[in-house]
Amino acid sequence: MRRLLLAVVVAATVLAPTAANAAVPTPRPPVPLPVGIEPMPPYQPQTYCNPTDKPGVVAFGKLLTATYAGTSIVSISRPCGTDTSEHYDGRALDWGGVYYTNTAQVAEVKAVFGWLFATDAAGNPNAMLRRLGIMYVIWNKQIWGAWSHKWEPYSCSGVTACHQDHVHFSFDWSGALKKTSFWTGVVSTPMPAPHPLFTSFTTRQVVTVPARSRGLTTWFALKAGMKYRLTVTGIYHYGLAGADAADAECSESYNDRVWRTLAPGETSSATGVRDLVVNSTSSGWRASVATGGGCNTATHTYSGTMAIATSAPLQLAINLPDRSVATGALTVVVTRVA
Repeated sequence: MRRLLLAVVVAATVLAPTAANAAVPTPRPPVPLPVGIEPMPPYQPQTYCNPTDKPGVVAFGKLLTATYAGTSIVSISRPCGTDTSEHYDGRALDWGGVYYTNTAQVAEVKAVFGWLFATDAAGNPNAMLRRLGIMYVIWNKQIWGAWSHKWEPYSCSGVTACHQDHVHFSFDWSGALKKTSFWTGVVSTPMPAPHPLFTSFTTRQVVTVPARSRGLTTWFALKAGMKYRLTVTGIYHYGLAGADAADAECSESYNDRVWRTLAPGETSSATGVRDLVVNSTSSGWRASVATGGGCNTATHTYSGTMAIATSAPLQLAINLPDRSVATGALTVVVTRVA
């Protein structure tokens, strides 16, 4: 995850090859490399939840562990949280078995860095990093980003959080999907985040929307003209004491224990305060079990159908004026219907 950076250059010894690591092996490309080369990878932060290991990340991890015996792939994908991390969309690699006080392991890290950031025969700086589509690297309290082209301090606390027992690599989408010249022998143009069309009648997509999140984009897209049903379940809490509760359509408060479709001060359901909002629009959810007033206090499950004119991913958010003390999440199940 990209953290707040301080504009201070870290000593050049981070990258400089030494006599100790000069004989350390470096990875080998699997195909002949072309004369041309990719531009510096763009910064493409994680924007949706899809924690499945991407092929380019897996392949790079295997290349490192094959080159350096005793090292390991610690992590690629992780369950999604409310912060931003390429682990949440399968584009980040934590390469382990490299401890910052172990001389031999540090030599291997420096060998990898020297290889990634080296200028090639054609004069292209950071050649292998560009061919792999690596956006940034974190190691031993320092971060190197394609946006700055230099090592800078990384704010952290603890050995693992400070990446002193592993190296973190985050990839752009071309690199993550193994579309770059390092793997194909053909120079690629940086690609945007993919959103494959969801068209199946037999599968479903499940999305978790945390109350503290300002909103999320689904990793999949709905296809124009097709009809989909969204089913929402769950309760979240939005008050300091945790007593104030809400679901996709209704809410209650500590001084008003009746579940209502309108939040205090709200005059129209169109504003959707405390509701789950889809594509920036209050959806007018229908209760699956009607317990009065348009609410479902039995199962807190609601549904609605939709079709869109232009194929696009869903934008999902809980419309909270203040989410700083919110806890919990809503679960959205998307199915295609006839």
